[in-house]
Amino acid sequence: MLADFEYPCIYGIDFIGGAKIILDFDRKSLAIPDSQIDKVVKTVEVDKVEIDRSKTKLEEKQKRELQGLFDSFQGLFSDKPGLSHVFYHMIDTGNNPPIISRLYRYDREKQEILDYHVDKMMKEGTIIHIQSPYVSPVVLCRKNKGLPPDSPEAYRFTVEYRKLNAITKYHRYPLPLIDDLIMNIPQRGIMSALELRSGWIQMAVNSIDIVKTAFVTKNGIYVFRKMPFGLSGAAPNFQKAIQKILKPIIGKFVNVYMNDVIISPP
Repeated sequence: MLADFEYPCIYGIDFIGGAKIILDFDRKSLAIPDSQIDKVVKTVEVDKVEIDRSKTKLEEKQKRELQGLFDSFQGLFSDKPGLSHVFYHMIDTGNNPPIISRLYRYDREKQEILDYHVDKMMKEGTIIHIQSPYVSPVVLCRKNKGLPPDSPEAYRFTVEYRKLNAITKYHRYPLPLIDDLIMNIPQRGIMSALELRSGWIQMAVNSIDIVKTAFVTKNGIYVFRKMPFGLSGAAPNFQKAIQKILKPIIGKFVNVYMNDVIISPP
């Protein structure tokens, strides 16, 4: 898949045809004939899914069965955030000129933490290094996780988008009422509560609006390919996207509020 195209597309049709790979677009999967596996697949490394089960009340047999279930779906436990094209976040600034803000100054320790997050997002494909007429500064927010103050993970990387948000048209979308969600949860059986990891950062930004997400560091200007935290309309747009994805099962055995999902017995 090519990352920076306006529309998702497949590159390498000659290889796909030569390897006799079968593409199933309905299931979003591909199949490699047995006769071609040795030619196409050279090495496959599979990491065991590590789940902390120390605080569970399961018996050892149940823990092994649970671990086996996790391992059978290990492809869903990737450490890297994905990118959904089910919805594109738009930044409608009308006819307003680009906004420009000065670079915030950080001491050496904070600069190293900032560089850590930038490098991490570059490797994950979350941001790219380009020029942009828009510039917003970076703010490091301390997280209360008991981590030492010199730990990069003790800080949340955020961008000061207040100037951009001031000229952005806010597209509303109703958020679910908490009371209604609680009333819809069946009072029976065992329920599972899931919190989506890096949920917002897995929504794509509209290609023509990517330049508006630009932020500046001493090493240059970067933009987000994926929807960052802090943009005007990001919260309702994420709710709209997650409801579109889970629409067939919402209200049946799934209830969702932003990145929190509650699964009850069907």
